[in-house]
Amino acid sequence: MKKARKQLDESAVDFYREHRWCWMCRFLGHQHTSRPERHHIAGRGRNHDTRANYAALCHECHQAIQSQKAAELVCLVLKRKYDPEHYDPAGICYLRGWAASWMTDADVDRTERIMSMMRGVM
Repeated sequence: MKKARKQLDESAVDFYREHRWCWMCRFLGHQHTSRPERHHIAGRGRNHDTRANYAALCHECHQAIQSQKAAELVCLVLKRKYDPEHYDPAGICYLRGWAASWMTDADVDRTERIMSMMRGVM
């Protein structure tokens, strides 16, 4: 018996249509040709399939980001840069069950500065 594929909701379809490249590779200046995967910044769960919780990452970057403690902050830097109309750190905190003060714009700014410094080294 063939397993039925999960139907993507409209926001996921729109996300894939609009984001055809890996945000991390683009940020770091790498050239990847693989189609990005939809990474859930605050993880998967009930009510977590929203545009504010998506980041476009190729398979290699997706694997790397999932193994880092600061994955949410890194993805929020990319979200703010490449999908600003759906940038919502407080919403991510809510999905994670964290206080809204856990992840502020100042935290995202600091992470972006670190990423920019890394960019020159990588």
